Amino acid sequence: FKKTLSAANVAAASLSMMAGSAGAATTCNLAASPSGSDSASGSVAAPFQTAQKLVDSLAPGQTGCLESGTYNQDVAVSNGGSAGAPVTLTSYPGQTATITGRFWIAKGADYVTVNGLNLDGQNAGNLPSPTVNANNATFSYDDVTDDHTAICFLLGSAWGSATNTLITNSRIHGCGIMPAANHEHGIYVEDATNTTIQWNEIYNNADRGIQLYPDATNTTIDHNVIADNGEGIIFSGDGGTASDNANVYANLVTGSLIRYDIESWYPTGNPTGTGNQVHGNCLWGGAEGTINTSGGGFSAENNTVANPEYVNAAAGNFQLKTGSPCQAIAGNIAAAINPEPTSNPGSSTPTRTHHAHRTARAHRTARAHRT
Repeated sequence: FKKTLSAANVAAASLSMMAGSAGAATTCNLAASPSGSDSASGSVAAPFQTAQKLVDSLAPGQTGCLESGTYNQDVAVSNGGSAGAPVTLTSYPGQTATITGRFWIAKGADYVTVNGLNLDGQNAGNLPSPTVNANNATFSYDDVTDDHTAICFLLGSAWGSATNTLITNSRIHGCGIMPAANHEHGIYVEDATNTTIQWNEIYNNADRGIQLYPDATNTTIDHNVIADNGEGIIFSGDGGTASDNANVYANLVTGSLIRYDIESWYPTGNPTGTGNQVHGNCLWGGAEGTINTSGGGFSAENNTVANPEYVNAAAGNFQLKTGSPCQAIAGNIAAAINPEPTSNPGSSTPTRTHHAHRTARAHRTARAHRT
């Protein structure tokens, strides 16, 4: 492979090809390979070895490409881009790279795009991964898991809030320690504004698929499959703050294995969320029910309760069968997500068997307190 890559570089210093995940031309300004060297120039012909060296070397407007293979390391992105000139980390065109460790976009590293990567936080020391403490981060066409060891996405925290995060066309699955303990989610929107979560498959996570707690403002959640999690979506607040103005529509929220598909929770004396809307979704099969509005803080209208008739949810294929009653509501979300459903290399096959380990004790713990 290295000979082929070097030969291609004879013709051009930076290689432009079609990226299979996004279908757009990708120019690799710098590159890394498991067989490279961090003392090399970082060109496609002489790549770095580590993803960390690659992200540290990128300037605004540049794209760093990871050749296929596994990068067993934590990666902290400390240098961002600018409006119209983001820093981009992606797989080499036609390949897929895996980062096994914690992925963190630090405060001040704004305008970072992460595209077409497998992000596996199983070696992240039980810390959330990816963690975003910066603004204008984009995750697209990624496969995110941690093999049931911790929270996956954490947007905003005491280390810095997150504004204008986009998570799209990605898979977020297998997040959170089993048996479920009610605190570990696929996407945890903690201290964030103007978050957009759309066209994703969010499934097989121990607790919430998406948790809005305690201070998620102006969140848009649309055209996602949110299936077979402990719970689908929760609106919540604490410490004098509440999550407000979320717009949740055209999603398939199904098969919550412990609680409702959608609900809310606010502690006594805390403000209750305002402006949160749940409308035009297809819901089905929550263990406690589909929607519970008794906690307040959100409105629910024009939602449909119907079996979506997935092709093979147990195998991670959430495409809809012909004639699905949810087709007109949300479209065939899974069919629009690229790449096609596969298991993340090195991860457990996404099936319901993970949830078989949820003991009665885990159910009681999950219901004892709601965040």
